[in-house]
Amino acid sequence: MSGVVAALAPVFLLILLGWAVRAARLLPAEALVAVNRFGYFVLYPAFLFTTIASASLASADAFLFLGGVLLAFLCVVTLMLGLRGLFTDGPAFTSVFQGAARWNGFAILAAGNEIFGPLGRPYIALAFGPAVLMLNVISVGVLARWGETRQTSWRLLAAQVAGNPLVLACVAGLAAQIVGLPDLGPVSEALRLLGQAAMPVALICVGAGIDLSAARSGQAKIAAATLVKLALAPLIFYAVVRGVGAGHTAAAIAAGIGATPTAAASYTLAREMGGDARLMAAIVSVTTLASFVTMPIAISLALAAGP
Repeated sequence: MSGVVAALAPVFLLILLGWAVRAARLLPAEALVAVNRFGYFVLYPAFLFTTIASASLASADAFLFLGGVLLAFLCVVTLMLGLRGLFTDGPAFTSVFQGAARWNGFAILAAGNEIFGPLGRPYIALAFGPAVLMLNVISVGVLARWGETRQTSWRLLAAQVAGNPLVLACVAGLAAQIVGLPDLGPVSEALRLLGQAAMPVALICVGAGIDLSAARSGQAKIAAATLVKLALAPLIFYAVVRGVGAGHTAAAIAAGIGATPTAAASYTLAREMGGDARLMAAIVSVTTLASFVTMPIAISLALAAGP
């Protein structure tokens, strides 16, 4: 377990640095928003494209892994929908749902190779695009059904998904794999350099978004989302990926995906579509901090499970 902790320590330190920058007001809030936007539209797509385009993903195990991960996400979604009757407040349920179902891929991508070996980052990046697409569509549907507005434009949703830079980067990376796109010289090197900056920026922005003041109310709902996200999800992901026939390393990577905290983008969606935005902010913050303890444990147990 000490090796996993050591690999994740830089990730958590950068998250704490982001929180410290915001708490000390070294940068105005507007500047942090601009940095996050630059990362979302430039740095993160460059990282995902170069990682997928240059990876060796031809093995059957890679696609068993991808299918298993998507199925595991659907298992968590089904579990949360089955618990809908326990929540009398529709908007609050949408935030608990997102808190349990959505993942912050950058928290595991940054340490992927250090923990899992050379398959770590390529496999996690492979899951990024399809998972982002699927969970965005499902989350919008849940908010459309149980959020305060209870309506949405599916045409607008389709446009948002089709224009999502993370999805587009993953699709482009897979296309480059399929056609065998050669090295593009300075262009490839520029994208690689941009990608190197992606992880630190992403993690610092996660830390800058931590706000525990929202966690003082709705503690039972926060606890429910945190339990499913950080305790049950890693078990589900490991079991499902092993169940579809993927190898032990692929299943351990899947457990790492399941163990990640809730995606910070969940807050934006909750705010825009009538979810409980304050509760959503609290869930993102609590799962992020709690994952400092739970992620190393979950990943270590998965790695120790053996072939």
